[in-house]
Amino acid sequence: MTEEKNREKDSVSLYARENRNCWFLVKRYYAMNFDFFDMEPHTHGEFEIMYIASGSCSIYSWTAEGTEEVWKMKEGEYVIIDGGTRHQLEVVKGVRCRILNLEIALLPQAGVNTIDQFREQSKSLRDFLKSPAPIYKCFDGEGTLHTIITEIHKQLQNSMDAGEQRVMQNLCLAQLLVELGRQRSKKYRSDGGSKYVSRTLSYLNSNYEKDIKIEDIAVKIGVSAAYLQRLFKEQTGKTLVDKINELRIEKAKVLLETSSLPVTDIAISVGFNNRQHFTYTFRKLTGCSPSVYSKHKGDYQVWAFK
Repeated sequence: MTEEKNREKDSVSLYARENRNCWFLVKRYYAMNFDFFDMEPHTHGEFEIMYIASGSCSIYSWTAEGTEEVWKMKEGEYVIIDGGTRHQLEVVKGVRCRILNLEIALLPQAGVNTIDQFREQSKSLRDFLKSPAPIYKCFDGEGTLHTIITEIHKQLQNSMDAGEQRVMQNLCLAQLLVELGRQRSKKYRSDGGSKYVSRTLSYLNSNYEKDIKIEDIAVKIGVSAAYLQRLFKEQTGKTLVDKINELRIEKAKVLLETSSLPVTDIAISVGFNNRQHFTYTFRKLTGCSPSVYSKHKGDYQVWAFK
């Protein structure tokens, strides 16, 4: 029997009821830039996440009956390939593609971290597990999954104490599991509008400190301002103004925690044109003033019950 057939025989489905007492172990991972790649069709026992960070590619899969499916992938999209599913990656020559990858085994677990533990607490995860699919495609509208996968990669490369490293990995893997359920429940599939939200989020992340006008963003990505505002609200649950303020406050929190800059200077550096507006927005989103947050370096427990 070949190695591939052995791995297929030992495959473990993410969706199987009997595996809900299992937890994750990352067996293989990578972050790579391709300008050409033609993988041989293969099968392995681990379930796999392939995330397209930039560019485009094609993923081929085959059902147990041998029927072929082709999944055209682009930036911000990802697939979850269940254990035992035959698949193949293809990057056309001359088309650059960056892919983040995780291959994850399911191992029986007697401790506190099990799939069942999180399934009991998350309706979206329960719904996700009720809908098994050999391969499932989705769109990471706000980039949350990209952040989680990047952090998992970072933890896997960390040379800290082995016990501490495992704890940190488990936290990230728990986030991964719940986020997969959330995104599927929200039906964040690729459609005609998702790319505009993705481009908007990318623009905001690169220009949050500037005087941002919604009309300018709309012109930049090629849609009307009214359409962009409606689409953004539908797909993220937030208005563009709310998202801009949220992003600026997150950047300000980092500066308050790590620098000795005056509050006024921090306000200006993250895009607010006066301290009063910054203080009002900061208090609204965090529950305390910037000066209190700076004093306690972001330790919420110090002031949460005051």
